[in-house]
Amino acid sequence: MARSATNLHFSAIQGLYWSGFCILFTFVVPLYRDFGYSEITIGTLSMVMSLATACAQPLWGIACDRSAHLRRLFLLNILVAVPLAFGLLYSRGLPFLTGAAIFLLSSTYVSMGPMIDSWVMKLGNQGHAIHYSLTRGIGSLVYAGMAVGFGKLLDLAGLGIIPYAFLIVVGLLALVSFQTAPPGREAHHGAGGNPFASMATLVRNRRFMLLLLALVLLYTGNGAIMVFMPVRMEILGGTNATLGIAMTVMALCEVPAMLLHHRIVRYIRNDRLLALSLVFFLIKGVATAFAPSTTVLILVQVLQFASFGLFLPSAIHHINHLVDEKSLVTALMMFPSATYGVGMMLGGLAGGFLAEALGVQAMMLVLSGVTLAGIVLFAVGNRRHAAGG
Repeated sequence: MARSATNLHFSAIQGLYWSGFCILFTFVVPLYRDFGYSEITIGTLSMVMSLATACAQPLWGIACDRSAHLRRLFLLNILVAVPLAFGLLYSRGLPFLTGAAIFLLSSTYVSMGPMIDSWVMKLGNQGHAIHYSLTRGIGSLVYAGMAVGFGKLLDLAGLGIIPYAFLIVVGLLALVSFQTAPPGREAHHGAGGNPFASMATLVRNRRFMLLLLALVLLYTGNGAIMVFMPVRMEILGGTNATLGIAMTVMALCEVPAMLLHHRIVRYIRNDRLLALSLVFFLIKGVATAFAPSTTVLILVQVLQFASFGLFLPSAIHHINHLVDEKSLVTALMMFPSATYGVGMMLGGLAGGFLAEALGVQAMMLVLSGVTLAGIVLFAVGNRRHAAGG
């Protein structure tokens, strides 16, 4: 497949996937608020979502590394996610059903993001000319447009349009994905032998496991801030449209960082760039807590450039460097399992109780200390490795 065609396909896949993610998950907290759920219930539902991510994604990774049917499993997740999106909407007032729907959606659709990253990395390792940062940056750019446009549309048409918009977008995603080349079958563990071979290999990889532990701490603190940022926006007088603008600024600021990553690493080593991005997660979290108005909170999202914008490509390339290709999909799916899974599960739960007891602002400041602990752990572990320890 020609370089331009490959990048075009994955740009479309990233754009459509993140459009669907925006429709379904960016406005899920306002949906919970519309259902009349309390902060503790919202925190618990966020924990359920993260628990599903933590449990499901490594299993999807094992399945992909074992069978090499990554594209087939990707399409299966699309098929399952559509009826679940309708189930989420019609679970109003029934927290147990809402939790079941969000658990299953997180086990399927959310898992598709790292599948795309794995798909790109495997093809790149097998000689295909794919620009990961470019295609992922396109995903953030499309997400930005969707966030502001769909936020305004929700204020006009109501939250009931969510599953119908989702159906249209993921239908196009399935069409493009079906026409995109899957990774070759040669670099996987195979159907015979230990089904958990990739997991066992990764558990023995001390550098990789230390990275995951640091990221669990990072996202325990930062995850709560992410979950309750819409509540912070509402407290400051914002609407769904205001939240959409903030999400747009955030997503737009990711794009240049992702596009420039391959140039920046010529001057700053990738692991050091990753450490720098973690520091900016802390700065952004504290700034979110202290933002005095919706305008300032929107401006805080500019820090997304140096935090998540640099973090994602740096982390993906760092993991690709740390692990062997036969375990790559599992590793890249354990990464969001640790961050969006375990980290955000702990952060959402702690954030819900602390927000109820102390208020949203104080909760964000308290949990920023956990983010700092993750940064310190990564820095210490990386320094020991550089020193040969």
